[in-house]
Amino acid sequence: MLNYETLLSPSPLCNTPLISEVMVVAAIFFERNRIWLLPYITEGEHKTKFPDRKPVEFDLADIVAAIDSGDLKTSILDLPEYKKQPDEHAIGRDGEPLPCIKERDRRFAIVVAAMTDEDELFYSGHGESVVARVAQAFSSTPRNVQRYLNEYFRGGRLKNALITKRGRHERKLFAARKKVGKPRNTSSLGYVGKNVEQVDVDKMSVVLKKYYLNSQKISLAAVYEKLLEEQYAAEKQKIYPDGSTSTPKLLSVNERISLNQFYDWMPVALGLRRENISAKRRPAAKHKSDNQGRTGDGNYIALGPGHIFQLDSTEVDIKVVSPYDRRVVLSKITIYSVRDVYTRAFVGIHVASGKASWYEARIALFNTFRNKKQVAQECGLIIDEDDWIESGIPSQLLVDNEEFANKISGSVGKDLSLIVIFGRAYSGDDKGLVESSFAMFHAMMKNEQLPGFEYKELIGRNRQLPHKTAALTPRELQQILFIYAIYHNQIVWKDNYPMEQQASQDGVKDVCRDYWLWGLKNRGFFLRNVNMKTLYLSLLEVGELTVHRTHLMLKGKHLKYCCEDVRIEGLQNRREGRAKKPVLSCRYLRSTVNKILIELNGKFVVGHLASEQMRYKDMSHNEFESARLRNSEQKGIHIEDNREKAIEYSRIIRSIGKHAFAQREQHFIKLDGSRPMDAATAGGLLREESYSRENKLFDQFTSELVGQNVSSKVDNPPTNQTKHDIPNKASDEAEPSADESNHDEQSILDIILQEIGHG
Repeated sequence: MLNYETLLSPSPLCNTPLISEVMVVAAIFFERNRIWLLPYITEGEHKTKFPDRKPVEFDLADIVAAIDSGDLKTSILDLPEYKKQPDEHAIGRDGEPLPCIKERDRRFAIVVAAMTDEDELFYSGHGESVVARVAQAFSSTPRNVQRYLNEYFRGGRLKNALITKRGRHERKLFAARKKVGKPRNTSSLGYVGKNVEQVDVDKMSVVLKKYYLNSQKISLAAVYEKLLEEQYAAEKQKIYPDGSTSTPKLLSVNERISLNQFYDWMPVALGLRRENISAKRRPAAKHKSDNQGRTGDGNYIALGPGHIFQLDSTEVDIKVVSPYDRRVVLSKITIYSVRDVYTRAFVGIHVASGKASWYEARIALFNTFRNKKQVAQECGLIIDEDDWIESGIPSQLLVDNEEFANKISGSVGKDLSLIVIFGRAYSGDDKGLVESSFAMFHAMMKNEQLPGFEYKELIGRNRQLPHKTAALTPRELQQILFIYAIYHNQIVWKDNYPMEQQASQDGVKDVCRDYWLWGLKNRGFFLRNVNMKTLYLSLLEVGELTVHRTHLMLKGKHLKYCCEDVRIEGLQNRREGRAKKPVLSCRYLRSTVNKILIELNGKFVVGHLASEQMRYKDMSHNEFESARLRNSEQKGIHIEDNREKAIEYSRIIRSIGKHAFAQREQHFIKLDGSRPMDAATAGGLLREESYSRENKLFDQFTSELVGQNVSSKVDNPPTNQTKHDIPNKASDEAEPSADESNHDEQSILDIILQEIGHG
């Protein structure tokens, strides 16, 4: 806000500021978009060179824009203490005003006379004459008049700004208030303090909300200092004419609250309980992790192999390249790890290109639940059946909310009879087992010095080392992780292994494979296996189809499908009244829009993409959505480009209709009183007109074909005729017989039928 108490100073970050020194606002003319500024500092090292010159004119909009952009900083001027005393404190012992007050009043009278018409004072051509006229009227000089005006402007247009420094006079007043209530332990020393009133509670509320209710962890003592500085200051920080600043002066001890009072009244000022105040000061994720109640489904103690699997994902600390062009470093690679809680063995690993999603999580589960030899072979690694036997469908699956807390992943628990347990948000300790596997992966990559590994201690130019050395593709990285999982399950001795006492007594070693085999023998009632087809279909994404008369619409996808089985069931028949459209559950794969599996009468039936969307065949769901939006944009552009043509066509159609109506009216007038033609006669006339037109066309085309046939016979006579086939001269000159004429017409008809596609 700009007013007569505003100080403007150039920002040190601005290279071309509008002003080069601290200036004060002398006058503002809003209707003319002008502002007049005056140099403020008149003493000290940074004083202005021309303290008595007239204010300088600027464009008001430029000043406001510079303030908004930060090129100019604003502050509030403040008068020295001796200029703040009221007149009743500036009375001498004789009862008369002090000499400084009398001098102030004399100067103020000169200023009032000069400020009678600000328009004449500030605009060139008038100001000098005003100053000269006032100087002559008060027996002064133009320089003194301008100096008084400048002091008046530098004081925020306050009367006391004209008090001379040499004649300053101040008198201190000591106010005392009696504190009601229990006295402080320092009351004997005169520090009795004050009672907390509503105004104090309001002050505490402002400062606490500003500085205390955040995650910056500012102590209550530091916030108390802010409270005293902002709310209990007798004098705030000031800028003096010499450019120096003052230290804020606080109210006396008996006029401000204490730190203990601040602590006691803090809940009242904020309207919160102390535990809620502490919760608001913590980061949300930290509070949920350490203090909030569990939202998961809680007993994570496994009773045998396959009782509980833990699944989690993380971005890998290694740069991976594209298999199609090893010069390209992929931006994001995610590793999925699945471990058995009972034995701590790895039961599944998947390397995904991109961020975590249900699409990638279902592949990780598919690889986890089936035979590992086949999975390894698909990624180019040949292993034996006994190398990685840890697989199967568990009874419970502990996962994150990220990929599984949605409808599309509902098939996991529904079709596989699997209990899905959700851990708390931002609580890695809920899945500590699988979380630790990522640290193991990274340690292995570092120890094996894999190319592209991102070492944490790299600084400077070495930060680019992972990009320069990246060489592994996602498939090669998965092969390495498979080998490490086999090594971990068979070889690694597990310290602090949570093994049952009976297994230890049976001589089972602290190795995942040994404990897995013992668990299958003695606790083997949790794992299940299904055929690969059932497993694959059970892990497809879940969706809903809305049944319409002409198609089935996949909710949220704008995809239309057709299914004969659904139509035969009568689900697509029109419903009377306000009956809702039937909804069917379905399974789909986001990488293709061609087919969809529909749940109907306890089995899956196949739905195919509707014919009106066949242009999107073989696309993925994302590609379909992009193509659909692109087609919609093209439609909009086409409509706008042809808007004028559409209007013209509409005009022509309407004109034909109007002309026909006018002809009808004239016909009615012309044949008024006569008997109208019957419909059969009118139809017959139209048919005769059509027949006549077609007969003319038929004669035209057949005559042309007859001429072509005759000319071809003359131009190409037979060359291999026998003696008996050569006609005599008389027969050549004779007319053809009726049979020969019919034969020629028949061949012409055949030609016509062949040309029109009926030969």
